[in-house]
Amino acid sequence: MPRTKKACPCGSGLTYEKCCGVSKVFYSLDQVRWRRAGQSLRRNLGMFADQPVFSWDAARAQDIYLGFLDQHLAESDDDFTMERCFEWFIFDYKLTSGRTVIETFREEHSESVNEYETVLLKEWARSSISLYEVTQALAGEGLIIKDLLGRKVIKVRDVSAATDIEVGSVLLMRVLKVGEEFEFSTSGLALPGRYKEPLLERLRRDRREYFKKNKKAARGWVAYLRERAHIINAWVMDLGISGSYPEKDSPTGEGKERRVILAVANWQEVLKRFNDQGAFILIRELKDSSGFFRQATAAILGEPHTSNDEKKVGAAPVGIMKTTLYPVLGHIILTQRFMIVTAYTPALLSECRGLLEKHLQEMLIEVPGKRQGRGGSADGLATARSGGSKGENYSWLEPDYAAVACCVQDGLQALGYSSRQQRGAVKLWFDFCSKVRPSIRKTAVWAATVIYAFSRLEMENGLNQQELAGRYGVASSTISSRFRLLCQSLKLVAYDGRYSTKKPKN
Repeated sequence: MPRTKKACPCGSGLTYEKCCGVSKVFYSLDQVRWRRAGQSLRRNLGMFADQPVFSWDAARAQDIYLGFLDQHLAESDDDFTMERCFEWFIFDYKLTSGRTVIETFREEHSESVNEYETVLLKEWARSSISLYEVTQALAGEGLIIKDLLGRKVIKVRDVSAATDIEVGSVLLMRVLKVGEEFEFSTSGLALPGRYKEPLLERLRRDRREYFKKNKKAARGWVAYLRERAHIINAWVMDLGISGSYPEKDSPTGEGKERRVILAVANWQEVLKRFNDQGAFILIRELKDSSGFFRQATAAILGEPHTSNDEKKVGAAPVGIMKTTLYPVLGHIILTQRFMIVTAYTPALLSECRGLLEKHLQEMLIEVPGKRQGRGGSADGLATARSGGSKGENYSWLEPDYAAVACCVQDGLQALGYSSRQQRGAVKLWFDFCSKVRPSIRKTAVWAATVIYAFSRLEMENGLNQQELAGRYGVASSTISSRFRLLCQSLKLVAYDGRYSTKKPKN
């Protein structure tokens, strides 16, 4: 019985063997002309938008775009961020005239562009960002991506992306039609597939609220996506770079983050490498009121790859020419003594470790710990030492709990708390973890909460929630809710004899 041949996922209606499965060695002369027109148009759009006449609008657009990003991600000297900002300015931002930059260019240069560029301008002016899922990687050609909002399936020409982006990854990108082909408009982050449903849910909810607020009947996605592109980008940047993982894990535990704790020999040099090495993005650096280093957060990136077209054309005067995808492999929390490395799967954690050994090998020492076999409920057991001559060892049920303990110790030490007080706070956290088994999304949240709780037990009035929230980059309301949970679970009272180093005043 002959085997049924499947239709090509690009949506052409042909079988894969007769469509995308065909290795193209020769391209039509017409398509070569489309590519050249697209490259020329990208350069001309960039130079047009960079004119002094748009300087006021460009400054305002930058303020709006960066204003929605986490303040620690909104660095004006970050090429990746500014490239995406410039792309948004050209395609979506409304100038004081009421038109976009690309619409203005199209109107003013209608007589000077050739027939190919005229068609591209019409197509590109109607484009919008969208959320895509990578369904197939075609070696030597590009990606098959599915529009999760428009439901179309598109083949994007990008040889490097086909090599480095995993099937199932989620992309927030603008795709531009160039003749019979499609290309990415600029650089982007490739997020793991687990972000798909949380992002889709957030977009659907925000779209309903958007149309309700504007008193309009809900229509298609294009108008919403163009209006909210910079805001949606901020959500994706926060997910992809700052490491705000979805709460929901798979029943088997395969979706759970993996962490390893490394002792740091020289935190200053590590911090310097975060700024100097392209394999890392420094997200935030926290200091206390006296300027003393508290902790830093960074993202670990896969090796960047740029499309072959850019290498042929050469560097453009503006960022819009780049079409690089940066896969985020994991995240780092750096303190003066420890580095906490987080990844979503054991494979990604192993890849992170490889990059760290490549760039930071002489600065790191792994904290010893035991490992459970596959199928265990915990990723591993880690040991954290609370300093002092009577330091205790705790076998933590989760590596996340040990990570929080390390941050608590470092935080209290930076605030001037004694070794004895540090031990009391770590014991408080250990007892809470043993009783409640909390789910850890952000180490900084629980570290700030434990430090605040301990200061309350000691009845020290100099430390408040707002100050801690600022130090750790979290919301004070979150600290408040976690603090109530700690108090209820352990029945904490002022000068609690189990943890406090002080006695009630008579």
